[in-house]
Amino acid sequence: MRPLDGIAVYPSQRFGYSDDPWFRIGGFPVSTTAFVVGLGVISTIIWGIEGRFGPIFGELVLVSENYQLGSVVEGDIWRLATWPIPNEPDIWTIILFAIFYMLGSQIESLLGRWRFAFFLIALTLVPAVVVTAVEAVAGTTGYVAGLRMVEVGVLVAFAAQYAQARFWPGIPGWVIAVVIVGLDALQALGNRNWFALIVLACTVAVSLLGIRAFGYAANLTWIPKLSFAAGSGQSSVGARSSRARRRGRGREHLRSVPIRDESATPEIDALLDQVSSQGLKSLSRKQRRQLEAHARRLRRHR
Repeated sequence: MRPLDGIAVYPSQRFGYSDDPWFRIGGFPVSTTAFVVGLGVISTIIWGIEGRFGPIFGELVLVSENYQLGSVVEGDIWRLATWPIPNEPDIWTIILFAIFYMLGSQIESLLGRWRFAFFLIALTLVPAVVVTAVEAVAGTTGYVAGLRMVEVGVLVAFAAQYAQARFWPGIPGWVIAVVIVGLDALQALGNRNWFALIVLACTVAVSLLGIRAFGYAANLTWIPKLSFAAGSGQSSVGARSSRARRRGRGREHLRSVPIRDESATPEIDALLDQVSSQGLKSLSRKQRRQLEAHARRLRRHR
């Protein structure tokens, strides 16, 4: 275990493993991050077989009307959601996948699989809808495809939460995020690619607003915290599922679990020792559920 900006990071979290995967392939737990990267790897193979705008990927990329491939404006609504799938096979794409896997695993461990999946969906849909609306009104032209922009959104969220986390060779995370976003913006400006610039701006906005809405990046007070996630209990109905609220209430009850109880098993005793010495944040999701179940048993007994 090693600390990351005050957060305990377990080996399973560092390498994309999850205590709560969607499913397993053999012994490998497939989290949201692993699934997205796996889909990206498959897409590079398909791209190599059929070419840049082949019969499959030509139907998936987000393009303006002038590309004559079909577009959202012409009725291809699915393109709003499918544009991150096609990824061109080259060394930079592999590096992109690796970065997305590492950072995405951290954010997924922070948010949980459901909220992280919702976060990725927002990073996909919102920029696509906005740039399509601008195209319909102002005639902006261009195209966007691949995981690149979604990865930028994950990087920005990571840097917002872990601003002082160090990247090799010791550069703070927020500096890396600013440089990458700045270079992308300059490249789009230099090419007069307003289509890509709009998608980039929307991606950064969704990332920052999203991570704040989920209750993180508390140091970025200049970013508004959306009302649907700002409160608790009934005021957060718009953003939190009933399952998340129940989990939150369970975590509150953890604070009332006694340090020792005659009904506690040696495993529970070990977890209570860990909470006492390292705090609740040191527990994995599975360990939290074990303590929550123990707390419920004590309340029923009393």
